[in-house]
Amino acid sequence: MRLNPPPSLRRQQGSMLIVAVFAITALAALGAALMQITWSQSDTTTREVLGARAWLAANSGTEMAMVRLFPLAKDANNLPVATCSETPVVTSFSAAGLRGCSVSVTCEAIDAGEFVQYHVESMGQCGSGAHQVVRVQESWARGISQ
Repeated sequence: MRLNPPPSLRRQQGSMLIVAVFAITALAALGAALMQITWSQSDTTTREVLGARAWLAANSGTEMAMVRLFPLAKDANNLPVATCSETPVVTSFSAAGLRGCSVSVTCEAIDAGEFVQYHVESMGQCGSGAHQVVRVQESWARGISQ
């Protein structure tokens, strides 16, 4: 009966500890890399959603400006007057799809001789802090000659 391990096993004592430490270090590095990728994808998705919402807010602002420029008449004898303001008109949305978003709309009337051209700029904003996204839409419209 032998109590001492053979010489080849004595030389290998402690090698399993080195392998275990290496494996734990490699798995920790892999876990950290996966967490970084997951966070990055989450951040990108958040910005994409807020960007789409900001674009829709800017689009809504453009449509509101066009309604002010070309209002619908109830009868031909009482035509409404178009309004165009260079002072920004700010609107905050409370509907479910655009909650937390706002739009700032400016309008500039440009005399082009026999008609008027309107330059409408609509800036939609959604989110706050590090996740604030802004989208701008520009539109041109030609006034109806009287």
